[in-house]
Amino acid sequence: MKNQKILDLLLPLSSDQLNNLKQLESSCSNIQCAWLSGYFWKVANQSSNTLPIQIKQFNTKPVITIISASQTGNAKLLSERLHEYLQKNNIKTRLINAIDYKFKKIQDEKILILIISTQGEGEPPEEALSLYKYIMSKKAPKLNDFYYSIFGLGDVSYNFFCQAGKDFDKRFKELGGKSLIDRFDADIEYEDNYIQWSEKLLESLNLHYKDNHKSFPSSTNNEKQSIILKDLYNKKNPARAPVLINQKITGRNSNKDVHHIEIDIQNLNINYIPGDALGVWYKNDSNLVKEILELLSIQASDKVTIKNNVVTIFDALKNHFELTNNTKNIVKNYAVVTNNKFLKNMISSGEVNFQNYIVDTPLVKMINDHPSKISSEQLISLLRPLTPRLYSISSSQSENNDEIHITVGVVKKIISGNLHFGGASGYLSQSLKPDDIIKIFIENNNNFRLPLNQDTPIIMIGSGTGIAPFRAFMQQRDNDGSTGKNWIFFGNPHFTEDFLYQIEWQEYIKKGLLTKISLAWSQDQEHKIYIQDKIRENGKEVWSWIKEGAELYVCGNASKMAKDVEKALLDIISEYGNMNFEDSEEFLNNLRLNKRYKRDVY
Repeated sequence: MKNQKILDLLLPLSSDQLNNLKQLESSCSNIQCAWLSGYFWKVANQSSNTLPIQIKQFNTKPVITIISASQTGNAKLLSERLHEYLQKNNIKTRLINAIDYKFKKIQDEKILILIISTQGEGEPPEEALSLYKYIMSKKAPKLNDFYYSIFGLGDVSYNFFCQAGKDFDKRFKELGGKSLIDRFDADIEYEDNYIQWSEKLLESLNLHYKDNHKSFPSSTNNEKQSIILKDLYNKKNPARAPVLINQKITGRNSNKDVHHIEIDIQNLNINYIPGDALGVWYKNDSNLVKEILELLSIQASDKVTIKNNVVTIFDALKNHFELTNNTKNIVKNYAVVTNNKFLKNMISSGEVNFQNYIVDTPLVKMINDHPSKISSEQLISLLRPLTPRLYSISSSQSENNDEIHITVGVVKKIISGNLHFGGASGYLSQSLKPDDIIKIFIENNNNFRLPLNQDTPIIMIGSGTGIAPFRAFMQQRDNDGSTGKNWIFFGNPHFTEDFLYQIEWQEYIKKGLLTKISLAWSQDQEHKIYIQDKIRENGKEVWSWIKEGAELYVCGNASKMAKDVEKALLDIISEYGNMNFEDSEEFLNNLRLNKRYKRDVY
């Protein structure tokens, strides 16, 4: 009897009534059908509200959607962990990458969980751009029956810390969404925060269903137990590989210092695909470590505890902590520990002055300007953990079976007469010699892949070290015998000093593999020419390639080059496609959704 009542609620019309309804429908115009739907809605709402309540009680638990929006792989890893964790606690979830999410149906979601990183100047990761633009637009739907939770990943040393997560949180609320638990903004050391957030989220989900549904069963599966390392080598378990070659590839008069590095993987079970990145665990310069310890009157042999291991303070600084980037928190905490009046005044001097001081003052310079005697424990309490750096792989495994190549732009500044290197780029360019061992892992980037159809034309756009993945692309297309046309736009300051991999590109031109190359040398003439200028100059042909089905790739600086290139592409689409600006944006966004416009930006 119970089952029959449920069926009656779901299909409350008799067969005669259904036949009458079908006959009425067949004799009505679209306008009449619309009027009838409004009429019946009014009649239903004038009667008892019992029926909707009864039906609501028989609703099944909705599947929770987890969206991964990752830039360096951390959000992806945490999304996979959360998916496994909730599944183990008998909660149905579906895990989806932001780029594959059908965002125009977001109003159909009942519960959505977003784990998202931030890149550039507070922007969402590349794979979440389409979702972001839609949600921020006037087209975004009301989300009145929508519950959500957001875990943001970022770096507190940047001005726009976790801004992408904050933007989504604010917009979801504006559209009527309700947060299950408060958004969490995590710094680079996010493990403990993630575990607390995920366990709090599980509690909230159980409470959310308590009134109308049976609570999710309790479980002994805590989040820490759900960590599964799927790959042989990864961020937490890197491979150890010898260096083969470390060669500077910019000219002696170049203002840029770029190194080509080859790594031997013949004895390792490592596989990669063009478009992937190489994660590198670097070490701090020994002289930098010594200088900091001397300025703070700390003995290099002092012992400290790092993750339950007792090591010397020298080893801790060399291998476990970031020593090159200064941050607001480091300055504030150092000012408190040392009771330094200058730093305290700087902190209270205003946001702009304080930020400028951080940019212009590396950690070692701050300590050199304001030395003090502090303990080893006080020192490491100030510092941020060292994290690996990612570099676009500039080789194809099909051509270089036992090797991985990367192209490294060296970060260096002269401040107060002293030369300061970036942590990872300084290590890679200055410290590594052939046969030295480096700790590495592969970071997959499935959003930056060559077309499966080898006849598809491609347009590659990169400046500086942004040329790296396109070298890998060409090696792969050469190996595969691809017949699709290939066009590269490349920009750098000077032709004679900064044409990275020049001989290789010329050989591809001679072979006919590279159909066209367009070069922009910004400082070789009085009037500066940039890569976006070359794109506009070739606008008609670029549009022709797009109409032929070409896939577009952009690699380079997110806040400058990539934005300028996108504006140039929009101008071309508008001019040659006869579209207004809004339609041009939609056209380019559709290319992105169809994976014909792909960016690897940093």
